[in-house]
Amino acid sequence: MSKLYDALCDQMNFELESAYIYTAMAAYLEKLNMKGMAHFLEEQAKEEVTHAEKFKKFLMNVGYGVKYRPLDPGSGEFESIEDVFGKALEHEKKVTARIHKLVEDARAEGDQRVLNLLYWFVDEQIEEEDTFSTITERLSRIGGNWNGIYMLDHELGQR
Repeated sequence: MSKLYDALCDQMNFELESAYIYTAMAAYLEKLNMKGMAHFLEEQAKEEVTHAEKFKKFLMNVGYGVKYRPLDPGSGEFESIEDVFGKALEHEKKVTARIHKLVEDARAEGDQRVLNLLYWFVDEQIEEEDTFSTITERLSRIGGNWNGIYMLDHELGQR
């Protein structure tokens, strides 16, 4: 049981690290004066903290406790707006793979409590990947046209 619960604690930390990464992306976009896109990623960072809290609450409720580790936001350097959202999509795919591995481990151990927790995350990751996939596709179609970029910036600022 402790190996699975250690993995849940690690995922809690990974969710916090995700928030850190999205905050670094938002700062890059803010520097480019893409305030709507920056806002979108700041909101995404808040959502990741909420995800971490779900893991924390579960671990605390079952009496396991939590351990925090240092977080790595990455370099905070990006080549372009497209690079930011492409890396965000790749990051969400990594999160999805981690969640699926946790589900596999919970099934192997027959831990229904953990499975109940993780099923919410499985559904959430479908939404997360779809969101970033849509943004990256739209950026590709815009093809660097500033009118389109500003329209997307405005739209993402409405989140």
